[in-house]
Amino acid sequence: MSQFNTSKWFKTQYLKEANLYEEKSDLAAKAIDQAIAGVDESLSYSDFAKAVATILKNEYGVQNYDKFMEVLHSELGMNEEISDYEMVLYKVSGATSDLDEGGPDESFDIEVKLDASLSGDELDAAIRDAAREEVGPIYKYSFKKA
Repeated sequence: MSQFNTSKWFKTQYLKEANLYEEKSDLAAKAIDQAIAGVDESLSYSDFAKAVATILKNEYGVQNYDKFMEVLHSELGMNEEISDYEMVLYKVSGATSDLDEGGPDESFDIEVKLDASLSGDELDAAIRDAAREEVGPIYKYSFKKA
């Protein structure tokens, strides 16, 4: 367990009381705004959305798309979920990996709901990541549309 940093805690409390504390999201927003200004101060919403999508794909992975959209919609006051017509349900079967012996351990059958636009390697990776998140290390798996 790491040591509690009282100095950092007091500094944060002082900044909050003085209304000078900024959340990580506020700092990130300022950095993104400055980066956009460095590219094009009148960047279109379409180009901005494409840039965010590229970052999501490259840095966060498809397993986080739904969570990202939930937070985004909530912050924008939309409070709507991604509709089911944009999602596809897959049945995933396989076996977990026995880390001690390097072979199969227990079988599993789960369902995974993913973005309907995914295909090929992206779909395979999204299913694998979602299954790993739910059942742990995977030895082998197969999937089909439900």
